[in-house]
Amino acid sequence: MADYINKNILSQAYIHIESEVADDELQLEEFKAEIEKFARSRVDFFLSPDAPIEVTYEEGSLIARITVLGTIGLLLQGISNYKNFREGIQLIYSDAKRVTDYVISESVFMAGSRQQNVIRLEARVGVIGSVQKLINQLESIKNGANGRKLASDLVTKLIDSQKELDKLIDNLATDEDVALVKKGLLEIVDEYPETPEAPKNKFNDDAAVNSYRNQKKKLRIRLSA
Repeated sequence: MADYINKNILSQAYIHIESEVADDELQLEEFKAEIEKFARSRVDFFLSPDAPIEVTYEEGSLIARITVLGTIGLLLQGISNYKNFREGIQLIYSDAKRVTDYVISESVFMAGSRQQNVIRLEARVGVIGSVQKLINQLESIKNGANGRKLASDLVTKLIDSQKELDKLIDNLATDEDVALVKKGLLEIVDEYPETPEAPKNKFNDDAAVNSYRNQKKKLRIRLSA
């Protein structure tokens, strides 16, 4: 059993298919061994050879979860040519999604299941997906503050991003990852203008601007803590 305490779920392939493999113990054991070997090779290449994987099965129809565990810091260390935190996370997100897609496709192929035999397939991107989602939200606020959104709209988005941040921090397994993510996200918030620019032919009232500044300050304090 993998150690979930000090590792995040980086990605997970969920497979639920009807297959004759599930009814033959020998075929099922061969399937398990082959899919674990396949997953290991793809994780080694796209993510990290130091990222453990866990493969679990349920009885009945073929239900499997292939989970990649690890830390964000570990994966970032394996990327040598990224400009900043944002670019590094984008690369990891793309690779984590690619791994789960490959594992799902290979599992269906190995099990000999056609589309009509597929009950449910999911490519889950774990905490990497959560970090990428928050980066996108914060970047959207920055763009909005540069003449694309009213200050009142930005206030709502800032409040929502703080809620997403709290959920993300709660789901990170190590203090090192928490510090790393906060530092990277703070770099985005520090690019926000102190006074948001209103869209063309529109006006930001003083109350909305002050609320924007207050919510920006709250978010910055949360990321600096």
